[in-house]
Amino acid sequence: MRLTSSIFCCYAAKGDGAEGEILIDRLSRLFRVERGEWPKLLQFGLLGFLLQMGMGIGFSAGDAAFLSHVGADALPIVFILTPLVMLVYTGLFSVLMVRFRLDHLVMMTLGLLAAGGLLFWLLLGGGGEEKPLYYALKLYLAMWYIALYSLFWNYTDAYFDIQDAKRLFPLFAAFCALGTAAGALVVNLLAATLSLSSFLLLWSALALATIPLARLLGRRWRQIAESDADAGEGAEGAGAQLAMLFGSFRTSRYTVVLTATLFVTLLMTNLAEYQYATVLQEGRSEAELAALFGALYAASNIFNLIVCLFVFNRLVSRLGVRNVAFILPLTYFAVFGFFFLSGGYAAAIAAFFAYHAVLTSIEYNNQNLLFNAVPSAIKRPLRTVVEGMCEPLASLIAGGFLVYAVKYLDLRELSGIGVILGVALIVIVALLRGLYPAAMAGNMRRGWLDFSAPLPARMPEAEARLRAVAADPAAPLARQATELIAALAPNAASGHADGIDAIPALLASAQARTPRDRRALVDRLKDFGETAIPHLVAALRDGRRAYAERALAARALAGLSFAQFAAQADGLVKAELGAARRWADNATRLAAAAGADAAVGLLGRAQRERAEAAVDFVLELLALRGLLPDFDLLIVSLHSANAKVRANAMEAIEAGVGYRLYAEIAAATQVEANRAEAPTANEIVALVDGVLDNGGPVEVAAALDILFARLPAADFARRSRRLLGPGMPEPLRRQLLDRLGILHENGPGLVALIDALHRIPGFAAATSQALADLARSATLHEPKEPAFGGMANRRPFWIAHHAITEAASRHPDLALVMLRIQDGRAHAA
Repeated sequence: MRLTSSIFCCYAAKGDGAEGEILIDRLSRLFRVERGEWPKLLQFGLLGFLLQMGMGIGFSAGDAAFLSHVGADALPIVFILTPLVMLVYTGLFSVLMVRFRLDHLVMMTLGLLAAGGLLFWLLLGGGGEEKPLYYALKLYLAMWYIALYSLFWNYTDAYFDIQDAKRLFPLFAAFCALGTAAGALVVNLLAATLSLSSFLLLWSALALATIPLARLLGRRWRQIAESDADAGEGAEGAGAQLAMLFGSFRTSRYTVVLTATLFVTLLMTNLAEYQYATVLQEGRSEAELAALFGALYAASNIFNLIVCLFVFNRLVSRLGVRNVAFILPLTYFAVFGFFFLSGGYAAAIAAFFAYHAVLTSIEYNNQNLLFNAVPSAIKRPLRTVVEGMCEPLASLIAGGFLVYAVKYLDLRELSGIGVILGVALIVIVALLRGLYPAAMAGNMRRGWLDFSAPLPARMPEAEARLRAVAADPAAPLARQATELIAALAPNAASGHADGIDAIPALLASAQARTPRDRRALVDRLKDFGETAIPHLVAALRDGRRAYAERALAARALAGLSFAQFAAQADGLVKAELGAARRWADNATRLAAAAGADAAVGLLGRAQRERAEAAVDFVLELLALRGLLPDFDLLIVSLHSANAKVRANAMEAIEAGVGYRLYAEIAAATQVEANRAEAPTANEIVALVDGVLDNGGPVEVAAALDILFARLPAADFARRSRRLLGPGMPEPLRRQLLDRLGILHENGPGLVALIDALHRIPGFAAATSQALADLARSATLHEPKEPAFGGMANRRPFWIAHHAITEAASRHPDLALVMLRIQDGRAHAA
């Protein structure tokens, strides 16, 4: 596997490596793969290839054996018996999934495949010609068709989030299609020389050969928790998970409709299989059937390979998950219509390709994404039960119907029933499409603290952890926890302000307020009535104001006059996304140039945070416009440390705003994927000089230090004097006067203090604004009260514990980061 995952590195090692780098870049752009993802992609893809190569061999040989020894007329009996086999398998597998890790289940499955193939080789190779043996073989194939599909995608889903899945799962499906095609071609080429039982032995050998790869994947790659609430939690018992599983059918309409979609799809699939098998078996021997099915499986999987590699990820990116769900229903509707109108060999081939091509390459890939909207706590057991029982139940109903119907109905009349089912499936998918965005939002909401509700309404375990820390006076963060509880608890709004001129002051106070207080403040602003609208419009459009103030103005304006708000929002969305891209690009370029320069590094982080704040503001505007669900939930999810939570948030955004606007939002949030070159010295000066005019206090402080270090004194004075004025913050004024030689400051400056705090694990993940607030409380002499000490520019400094507590109460991100360090869980910061 090290050789397999290092193929691209070998190209880069030749000569000067330029050709290898170009090849990697071209392949990465073609398949939409990040460079660091290739080893993981190849290893998981190889697992899918080997599993499906075995299935291709088994199905091509097994289907031919069954049809030649038993016949297509017996397929309804197989459909009826399949649920009994799957009932045992699904029950056993569901319990094992709760009790064991997925990688252990993969190992057990490979062992069972090896043993099963060996057993059938012995039974069939020993001259067994009894029909029950071929029934058993067909049921064995049906079980593994469902089981291997469910296991592979459950296993792969544990290592990738939905945004990565959109890009990479089609590539995994391509590996699977290539494996199936390879297995089918093996049967097609060797059917005349090898017995059918020998192909089952070959399948067993492939399963054994896959075991080392499965062990490598479990050791090398780390699984991703479904949500922050899941991170670090132990697995619940089987009974509890099954109770949650069946409870989801009562509480989640999306889960019910998704299950109905799969069920009707499988009814139509069984009907299609019966129809094409009936037509294709006529006049062919066992060897001819094996060759025909080998060719058909190979052709359909070559089609699947092309679709998975080049079509599906672009299709789902352009149309969205919920719109792609219509492709298979429309295809089945057309195929059964073709069968109804003409029938014959061509219709049978079309039905075969609808089943083994469109269903496999498009519908199954899309189902992998649709499952992300079911409740995360029961997603894997739900998928196992739905796929393990929904398919067999559909087989049971289809088989029972066909046993009765074939006596009275011909293929044309059965096709008419297929057309009716196609219409029903289109209607169900339309309902699923409408439920998908709300289901994604609800899935994100689970496991998050709801900062808009009183503390007892939030997660009980989070409240318990906060109170446990606050109750222990010796705990390092006891005072911060106490302040956080007080900040999050219900607060009575302060008295109502008189006069319309109080609006700017009320907006300016937004940054120092808790989220609950901000909501109360919105109500106070709306109490002013229509006379407040001009002030709110001005504040909303004022790019110099903090985003917290502008968001407050947006909420109040939307409540007072939605038409006025909507008239402003669309233009603001485009402008803010453009600004966010510029700031994020600046941050990427500055990060490339930072090196050991603390001021450049700080400015890069501050510009990155400003870009993120702009995107948060845009999401709030879109939510107020009614295009997105809960904007607080989306913002918190986008900043989660959990990759799946972030990806679910992006999926909810895409479902709500459409492809074009989503692409702009994604471009503003994913600039880090672009590998920017380090700017030249002149480019840095030009970039930093622009920050002086439109940057926040932290950005301006860093910019002053950068320009002071890189420019002659006269040039620095010329550029920076324009900042001096009555509205200049006092810390910035003192910093600038010190750099101009007018005032001498002792000790480390603001930039050095922020950089020092950023290097401390307990503060590193906090925003630059929160660290600046802490830095302003620093003293150069150790206080008598308890204090935190550090070093900046080789000078000691101290920050009193009460000052840290006060800063944490003003900056929830700082408080939650510090609590996360102590608690060890991945809470949202």
